Amino acid sequence: MCRIAWLFLCLLMGLKFSVSYAEDRRVLFRIDGEETSVEEFEHYYTQVYAASRVSVEQFLPHFLYYKLKVADAKRQSWDTITDFRLQCSALQNEILKSEERGVLQKQDTLLNWVRFRQISFLLPQHASSEQERVARQRIDSVYTALKNGIPFEKLAQSYVKAPLPSPYLDGEWIPERCLIKEFTGQLNTLKKGNYSAPFFSPLGIHIVYLLDRRQGVYSSGATANMAVQKVANSVSTERTDSLLNKTRMELCQVADGLLAAYWDKRHGGTKSGNISDKELQSYFESHKNDYAWDLPHFKGGVIHCLNKKVASKLKKRLKKCPLNKWNEEISAFSQENPEWKVVVETGLFQIGTNPYVDKLAFKCGHFTPRTDLPYAFVLGKRLKKGPEDFQDVRNEVQRDYRLWTERTQMEELKRGFRIEINQDILKTVNCSGKK
Repeated sequence: MCRIAWLFLCLLMGLKFSVSYAEDRRVLFRIDGEETSVEEFEHYYTQVYAASRVSVEQFLPHFLYYKLKVADAKRQSWDTITDFRLQCSALQNEILKSEERGVLQKQDTLLNWVRFRQISFLLPQHASSEQERVARQRIDSVYTALKNGIPFEKLAQSYVKAPLPSPYLDGEWIPERCLIKEFTGQLNTLKKGNYSAPFFSPLGIHIVYLLDRRQGVYSSGATANMAVQKVANSVSTERTDSLLNKTRMELCQVADGLLAAYWDKRHGGTKSGNISDKELQSYFESHKNDYAWDLPHFKGGVIHCLNKKVASKLKKRLKKCPLNKWNEEISAFSQENPEWKVVVETGLFQIGTNPYVDKLAFKCGHFTPRTDLPYAFVLGKRLKKGPEDFQDVRNEVQRDYRLWTERTQMEELKRGFRIEINQDILKTVNCSGKK
């Protein structure tokens, strides 16, 4: 299986490889001479495998991409920036404290995960009183606007971000243990959909907005960003030297994860969902054939109501209304006519998936009318060849755009580094995901 993984990696990424250091049995690959060991690869792979059962073939290219981002960040000296060093030190100290207390996380331990947005003004480590005053003045203006009803999203977009912003990607699932205590303290006091008062941290001054929280080994919405996918390994019976080595790898993982997150933030942050509709539409137009359908679809809605008279009134209102506003229009109609109940289903329906659409739009099959709302009609259009715009297949286009972006970024990174992969050592990789 590991030989297959190697062939897959070579074909997928077109990498040069070298066996010139095959005598070093623990080095998996080098990036500009910096070594990555088989042990480190297995350390990461065990974590990912525990959550997703991903194969080695799938994981290898992602791991190399991750390490290339770290190497590029180091080449640009981001690991020497004060803000980075402060945050990295804080997180590493938390790991060391938990080791000292003997509080070692196991793989079945539930972590607390949060998703949030932030408006931040970063400050240097030794900020002057004037710098703090200006930052406080700016954040107070934001806070006043929020209290006056301006949406958080609108304000977040209107402020120019610092050259190297906080590494926490907006909207990402992040374990609380990967946040500095000032962020954790504020988020723990918030209910979903609420924002904090301004607060200081070693990074600057902030306001945070809580999107959601949950518990789990991995959040179901977590991405492959290693900065937010740190789950602890079971080490209850390991020898002292193995324990120390594991701790060393965890400390390195914190630093590398933060650098990779900085890199993602500086290169578009596509994993956080911050992709504009313009980018998605452009990608869709260039790859339209990829989304062609084998079966026709119907774009519109099925409306269930009392009788033909109610249907006639609804048709007049909905024909002038965009599909994404139908629910609002029907809600207004129901408030004006409380005696006329209406139920609507909107979306994209493939033939064979909805009996009402099949009969009323495609003239095939049959349906049994609802007893409470016996009259049904459809409103919309049939699409035979494929979607008419990216919104019809938004999730698929978003996924493909991210993959395309990653491949493009990977190719750019590969050109900037000398990559050597030890072919022979791959067969020693633990492919089961278990230690």
